[in-house]
Amino acid sequence: MAQPSLAKRPEDVLDAFAAAIEARDWRSVRAFWADKGDRSGMDARLFAETWGRLKAPSVVIGEGQQEGAAGSIYYTAPVVITDGDRTITGDVILRRVNNVPGASAEQLRWHIDSTTLNPGKP
Repeated sequence: MAQPSLAKRPEDVLDAFAAAIEARDWRSVRAFWADKGDRSGMDARLFAETWGRLKAPSVVIGEGQQEGAAGSIYYTAPVVITDGDRTITGDVILRRVNNVPGASAEQLRWHIDSTTLNPGKP
């Protein structure tokens, strides 16, 4: 599976994100957020508990849109997770800084900025 920090295209990041969800690899899923997953708003244990409610997820990523804003690039795509008779829908917003001199590798990688997906909600 591709490392989130190595993917050059946002579509590749989302494909790897979907594959990690389907593999139920919560550690990898959390790593798609900035700051090694800390920007998910959950520590590793809570993240695994929340996302671990998915038992046999299947993920479909829709066509996204890219836009730029004040030194950053954003990519928003609709996502549908089907898990048995349960369907979770939402948007995933990826972000990276433009190629700004002095930007760190963490800032330059595509990462999840925010999402409306909520796998913890029944």
